[in-house]
Amino acid sequence: MTLTTKKITLTAAFCALAAVLTLVSVPLPGGGYYNFGDVAIFVAAASLGPVAGALVGGLGGALGDLILGYTFYAPFTLLIKAVEALVAGVLFALFKRALVKEGGRVKKLVFSFISDLVGGLLMAAGYFLAEGLLLAEGGWQGGLVNLPWNVLQGAVSAIVAPVLLFVCRLEAVINKTLNFSRKKSDGGNKDGEDETKDDKNKGEVI
Repeated sequence: MTLTTKKITLTAAFCALAAVLTLVSVPLPGGGYYNFGDVAIFVAAASLGPVAGALVGGLGGALGDLILGYTFYAPFTLLIKAVEALVAGVLFALFKRALVKEGGRVKKLVFSFISDLVGGLLMAAGYFLAEGLLLAEGGWQGGLVNLPWNVLQGAVSAIVAPVLLFVCRLEAVINKTLNFSRKKSDGGNKDGEDETKDDKNKGEVI
């Protein structure tokens, strides 16, 4: 992952967005909650890359847990959401490199959904293991109670994120944001060089 000021800034912004969307939550019977943070995680993984997505998933998700008071979930969320985003981001990058040509927006939509769905199912499996083994008082019963909700959360997010990226054109907006400063800077340097040359020429004429 090439680190630029824009990419670092967007990664931090997505971390905050993932935490905020995690706060938009619905408590579940076995402890834990349904939330919308995975949408931001999947968008970041596809648009910023798997490593940035993993940072958004782990840090944003864990921060949301801490704010909501689910402190005992935070370490598990840090790992589970990071793996979720990393897998989704890597799969989408491989799909794009191997199969998606220029103008293949529909293909990107489908492959993004598949990649996110795999990541979402891994997330559900991770919480099932964490809740069944360590967190839920009812043991595996607690993990089983929340499993369908976690699968639903991953599946819904796997639909919403690609729609935002490729139907609502959020990917194009993010790409323009990432490239804007570089283009503007290059243009500014050229203008500056031209002005310097003009000044020199004026000096020579005088």
